[in-house]
Amino acid sequence: MAQEETVMEKLFKTLDEKAKALNEENGQSFMENLGLAMENVYTEQRSLLEQATLQDRRKAFQFAYLNLMQKEDIQANHQITPDSIGMILGFLAARFLKNKEAFHIADIASGAGHLSASVHEVLSEHTMMHHLVEVDPVLSRVSVHLANFLEIPFDVYPQDAIMPLPFEDADVVIGDLPIGYYPLDDRSKEMELGFDEGHSFSHYLLIEQAISALKTSGYAFLVVPSDLFEGTNVKQLQNFIATETEMQAFLNLPSTLFKNEKARKSILILQKKETNVTKPVEVLLANIPDFKSPQQFQAFLQDLNAWMAENHPEN
Repeated sequence: MAQEETVMEKLFKTLDEKAKALNEENGQSFMENLGLAMENVYTEQRSLLEQATLQDRRKAFQFAYLNLMQKEDIQANHQITPDSIGMILGFLAARFLKNKEAFHIADIASGAGHLSASVHEVLSEHTMMHHLVEVDPVLSRVSVHLANFLEIPFDVYPQDAIMPLPFEDADVVIGDLPIGYYPLDDRSKEMELGFDEGHSFSHYLLIEQAISALKTSGYAFLVVPSDLFEGTNVKQLQNFIATETEMQAFLNLPSTLFKNEKARKSILILQKKETNVTKPVEVLLANIPDFKSPQQFQAFLQDLNAWMAENHPEN
């Protein structure tokens, strides 16, 4: 006997079929049409949507996105952050912000908004206002549709995240930082992490933007290359981090999430300095174990809790 479809499966199938049908009609990209399909479900198929939990909705979006992306060549920056990374980043944010009931959270270079959605799911007991900054017009439109579909508050700014930001004083900044060179040298030269010669690294400039968007004592949780602190320009980055922040942790994500060691990423946690409030800590350096190994993961949590008790007893 065939198993009955779950609500999430029904929702995924509805999004997938609608996006494909729209693609036949209008010839726009599958990604653009997935946004329109979410809007259609939100406005025309309320009874199905209202049966679905936040997790059902987000997973249906993730599966539809991944399925549709197999049908067209996509740029690297159009890939969504896997929910496994979003969940661990959300968990870490929850651990550092245990006593904060409400906060503003900014996501720089936010893509389709999936990282923010995954983090929101973990932090759903907190009251949050999300500010998303994404330069790609298709991705920023998809994130607006995703916010409606999930019924969570996203304020989406369709602009280059390295240009001056339209907000400041975020309590938290998150980001899965795109890697590469930033082409606008005039802007780079205005920034502390811009290089004197040639194009600057986008991910360096986004780290600087993350810190400038934070209020003092606020935290940044950033997905960065695991080899961030290697290479010829690293002194400039290290000096900036030491001057402007208290570095908290550098946590290598499980290698099983990446095609090879070169592609591996880590989570960098920084706290913006505040005179007489923030203090230096012993930086937590660790490998986050594979989520499929509960015992190893439990050991990691014990180490994290011991580190928090010593360095942030208030949390």
